[in-house]
Amino acid sequence: MSAPPPALLSLAVTALAAALVASWAALGQVALAAAAVLAAHAAFRPPGRRTMLTLAATLTWACVLALGWHFAHDHFVLRYVWLYSSTELPLHLKIANLWGGDEGTTLLLAACCLSLAAAEVRAVRDPSRLSVFAVIATWYGVTALWLAPFAATPAEWLAQSPSQGMNAHLMKPWMLFHAPLVLAAYAWTLSLAAPALEALRGLSTPWPPLARLRARRAWMVLTAGIGFGMLWAFEDAMYGQVWHWDPVQTAVFCLWCLLGAHLHGVGGWGVGRRHWRAMPWAGALAAAAVPLVMAVTRNPMLASSHRYVGADSWVSHVILGTALLLAAVGCAIAGWRAGAGLPCATERRSSGLGLWLAQLCFLGAAVAAAGQLLFAFAASALELPRPEEYKPFLAMLSNLTTGAELAALRAAFEQWDVDGYVLARGLLLPLAGFGLVGGWYFFRRISKGAGHLSLPLALAAMWATAAWGGPMTKSYAGAGILSQQIVAVLPLFDASLVGGAYLALGGIAWAATVLRQRGRKGLATAIPLAAIHVGVALALWGGLLATALNSYTQHEIRFDGAQTGWAQARHGYAFRIADVRVSSVRDGGVNASNGVQALTAIEVRSPAGEVLDGQTLYRDSRAPPERYDGPLRQVCELLDYRYARHMGAPGYLLQPLIDQGWASAVQFWVSPAAVVESLADRQGGAEVIVVVKVFPFLSLLWSGLLLVLFGSGWFAFFSPREPAWRH
Repeated sequence: MSAPPPALLSLAVTALAAALVASWAALGQVALAAAAVLAAHAAFRPPGRRTMLTLAATLTWACVLALGWHFAHDHFVLRYVWLYSSTELPLHLKIANLWGGDEGTTLLLAACCLSLAAAEVRAVRDPSRLSVFAVIATWYGVTALWLAPFAATPAEWLAQSPSQGMNAHLMKPWMLFHAPLVLAAYAWTLSLAAPALEALRGLSTPWPPLARLRARRAWMVLTAGIGFGMLWAFEDAMYGQVWHWDPVQTAVFCLWCLLGAHLHGVGGWGVGRRHWRAMPWAGALAAAAVPLVMAVTRNPMLASSHRYVGADSWVSHVILGTALLLAAVGCAIAGWRAGAGLPCATERRSSGLGLWLAQLCFLGAAVAAAGQLLFAFAASALELPRPEEYKPFLAMLSNLTTGAELAALRAAFEQWDVDGYVLARGLLLPLAGFGLVGGWYFFRRISKGAGHLSLPLALAAMWATAAWGGPMTKSYAGAGILSQQIVAVLPLFDASLVGGAYLALGGIAWAATVLRQRGRKGLATAIPLAAIHVGVALALWGGLLATALNSYTQHEIRFDGAQTGWAQARHGYAFRIADVRVSSVRDGGVNASNGVQALTAIEVRSPAGEVLDGQTLYRDSRAPPERYDGPLRQVCELLDYRYARHMGAPGYLLQPLIDQGWASAVQFWVSPAAVVESLADRQGGAEVIVVVKVFPFLSLLWSGLLLVLFGSGWFAFFSPREPAWRH
């Protein structure tokens, strides 16, 4: 009788171990300790490395499955389950809480890293004495063990409450996708550390196919995770828009750019070729950036709207990130003379130049974002005062508060974060340059004449829009939520739009040429590659236009319990409040037993005359005196994410009605406290504050992201071959 396949045996062992840990939670810490020991043994001892890593991955995944089982069955005797779950939650949110805190995310990342490390050993024999990726996986396994996801709940906690409940802001369907996708991308990126370090020493040529495939998957999955995060942020009052350079967003953007720089240097790479060090440096920096991004996500020094801020493991991430950076510097020094005696590559000069310039643009964007992030951390550490232009609405709010509340408000506005306006100045030039380089690259692939003719035209168009004004400069009316600092960078916005258009046209023209010359044989390369670059251009257009040209109106609506009259908003929209239904909260969120929720039914009439029925959600577990603090504060909360972040609480949620149209996306925010106040006094009614925000052409962003995911997903999961750059 033949032995069972290794994969089937591994699944059986995982199921058995998960069942044991699910039955006896105390075994979870034992299993994590055993996995860490096995991974450490595999990292430093080549004999049996494959078996040890497979066993370590099996035990870690068993702990992940068992922890999910405990969440699903409301085992609040576990501290981690008690902190984040509740019996009232639906099953999918209970399972999603597996990555709702620091313990679960670290455990899931460790499991992903161990699985990839074991798969790498199975696919490529690793005779080296030290396995870098196994060391990284071991580090995260030890960190997960230290965080103790299977620790028991203190008796006094259980006596106080059956469970704490879920953060109301996390009770969204995006919770199922955003965090797991980002963690998977982190694991694939960390797997690039070993080949990148070897390449910096001049020992790896050509670039390993497995590393190339994992880099593609990391970039694609990270893009998907960012996209889900944008959807989530757009309906959260503490963001209010898809992107505002929150420290976590800025750090993830750095990682995304480093992966982009790495991927643009992989094709045809070899030691001794022109600029050959740029690609492994980008890979090494991307791997080192992963723990540093996680440290930013968990460090409370900077003001952030992200839910993981304040966790305990940021020191562990900083240590690992610093170690990887030092290792990269050491390998680069050791390989300083590598490739000196090798002949230069025979690749086309224009091809190599275009890809290298694209790498420089990505690296420049990453450096600009990282520089602003480091400046914010340094300013916070040195306790430098924040300039007054970073504190919108503070002067007005100071007149409405006194005593300890005023001190807390000033402290919140003094806390440093990333300056999006300064960062925009540093980023727009690399973005415009990337559009120029990419467009020229594609036109040059068609013919020399196309490249020589199109580039001067694109440069002329870019200069003309920057000098005389393009669509951004001419359309800007100052009616949005951004400050007037945006005016200074509008010419750069216009130049970036031209660069994006040039990139999109080049990609489309190149794909059409390939399809005409090669027919169906060119489909697998031309369509996905063009989709990626056209999608990037569309996303750039949508993001810039929606950010710079957004507008808002605020309204005071008298509500006495009956349907109100129509109120006119910008761009031809009209709305009215149809009903407000108030009830107690029983949703499993934080402090649900003391909370109240209000569903406000709204009818919206579009410029075309179509009527949209929807509702906004207000959920608040604060004490009644804290729920209403005046109409001016409510307006500030709906317009400024900084003040909304200050007023936010785990049990407080405000969700708008959103009309996602092709021409614009429109948000209808109803002041939650004002709604409750209006119902408290039916006689004569009370004023309800409604803020309507309009983001033009946001559909371009979503369409561009879908195109990017289609093209990058093809290369990451379905195309076994490297893109044919020379066709």
